[in-house]
Amino acid sequence: MIKQMERTSQAVIIILYACMSVKAFEMEITPANRIVEQIGETLVLTCNTTGCASPSFSWRIQTDNPLGGTVSNHGTYSTLTMSPVSIENAHDYLCTVFCGLEKKEKSVKVELYSFPSDPVIEISTSLVAGEQTTVICKIPDVYPSDHLEVLLKKEEHILLEKNFFEDDSTNTETKIVTYSFYPTTEDIGKEITCVAKLPIANMDFEPKERVTSQKLNANFGPKNTVITASPSNSAMEGDSLKLTCVTESNPPPQIVWRRQVADKSVQYLVENNVLSIPHAHFTDSGLYICEVINLVTNKTEKATVDIVIQDGPKNTIISVIPAATVKEGETVTMKCTSSGNPAPVISWKKKTVTGESEKIFKDATLTIKNIESQDLGLYECEAYNQFGKEEKAVKLLVQAPPKNTTLSVFPSNAVKQGESVAISCTSTGVPAVQITLRKKIGDVITALETQGGKYTIGRVQLKDAGTYECVSINELGEESQHIVLDVKVPPQNITVLVHPSENVKEGENVTITCSTYSNPPSQMVLKKVHPEKEIILSSVNGTFTLYNVTKNDTGRYLLDVFNEVGNNIKVIEIAVVGRVEKPDQMMPVIIAFSCVTAIAIPVVAILIYVSRKAKINGSYSLVKALRLKV
Repeated sequence: MIKQMERTSQAVIIILYACMSVKAFEMEITPANRIVEQIGETLVLTCNTTGCASPSFSWRIQTDNPLGGTVSNHGTYSTLTMSPVSIENAHDYLCTVFCGLEKKEKSVKVELYSFPSDPVIEISTSLVAGEQTTVICKIPDVYPSDHLEVLLKKEEHILLEKNFFEDDSTNTETKIVTYSFYPTTEDIGKEITCVAKLPIANMDFEPKERVTSQKLNANFGPKNTVITASPSNSAMEGDSLKLTCVTESNPPPQIVWRRQVADKSVQYLVENNVLSIPHAHFTDSGLYICEVINLVTNKTEKATVDIVIQDGPKNTIISVIPAATVKEGETVTMKCTSSGNPAPVISWKKKTVTGESEKIFKDATLTIKNIESQDLGLYECEAYNQFGKEEKAVKLLVQAPPKNTTLSVFPSNAVKQGESVAISCTSTGVPAVQITLRKKIGDVITALETQGGKYTIGRVQLKDAGTYECVSINELGEESQHIVLDVKVPPQNITVLVHPSENVKEGENVTITCSTYSNPPSQMVLKKVHPEKEIILSSVNGTFTLYNVTKNDTGRYLLDVFNEVGNNIKVIEIAVVGRVEKPDQMMPVIIAFSCVTAIAIPVVAILIYVSRKAKINGSYSLVKALRLKV
């Protein structure tokens, strides 16, 4: 027992001695020896030591190029991180470690490649059979590309083999392989495969082969489009009919049914390859069109079939343009349409006053130009074919806007003041016209109350003069006439002014001014009553002037104011007093001359003002007129 305990104690002592002894200084790099890394990935090199408490690390490339990475020291180990790995990292990396004066070094070789993803196949998604297309295979970011091999095949049939052994690229590149061919309808569903290989000896990486496949879908058509009609394309009304449109196309096409009717217009029906007509009607007759559209190939093909449904005339319709009620002078067009097969023959008849029908026209369209009242009546359209006939009728009414509008004045449109005047307006039109009589003075229009279109003025006055207008209106239009009523008034409200007065001195001037109110404007004549002869003078502006009157100018003057309607005479007595003679005759003359001159200017001004205000214009000199008479 004691011997066994001694042996155990010795073993423990030996173990403790071994643990207390110092380990030898060592180093290593991980990963070790030769490293194969893909460009773009992250690579971490670790330089690890044992047997040294405070090692000193350094990294370098044997060619003295930049490290291309980040160094990080962590006590007994150091890391060199390359993230991402690039083409510049393909070198031998050397890690040097100092432990005191002791130095150790190790290196590792980094080899790179790039083969990150499967090939990409690009091919038109809308291949058209018989048209050239190109398949493109792209191998992204390959390095080194001088080892790349590409195989392009359709199913198991090799289309193209290509390698890049002569390529001298020094960086990653996307390599492209293209192949052109003409797809056929048999290629639908077959696979195009692109196989890319990057076999590099002594480099251990996976995968060294990448494959991508894509199915072909060759589009074609439409072609060989036909229509089948069951039971046939000719049927009687009420039969069942089915039309089927068959075509060849990929992808399946859009099918549209249309029908071209008698007037060549096209009607849309349905979108389906089968068009069913359960109970055929004669209106179903026409050219049926099956239009096949391949939206991918952008091609269209049509097939047609002529369907004939036989029946007698039906749905006969008369259309009247512009309407069944028209104005005189217009053009009216009556069109008769009828359905039936064969197409009905159309003719027109008109009811006579005896009630019988008279055939007047044989065609679908009846046109009457410059229509008159006698054209009104009942028009019948008759549509017939071998299976029967059908008739329709329309009543044509002829209306007229207001016409023959007359405006008359009794006894005439020129009357004397105080007379009775009747203004009458008449007009015709269909429908009945509405007559309005109104008076216009400038822009002012006054409507007048009439009885049966007649307006009476018991005692006409000058204020009643003016333009009278008759307006005849119905729903089709209007017509108007106008007439001017002239009310004649003899001279009235005569005013005579004698300036300075009727008693004047020899040598003075006498001005006689006359104003009056009349229509038409009055004329004025001044007469001097003379025992032997009568002196007559006319007025120019309603003013008469006697210059330097003498005793011979004394007497009775008759002022005759007249127009075509009447006259009025005013009597004027003028007395001229002689001058008083004095010894010194020159002085009074000078004084008189001065006075006359001083007075003449304002008198002339007053006379001009009065003459402008006068209603009747004209001016004459009595003295000068007397001299002419002598």
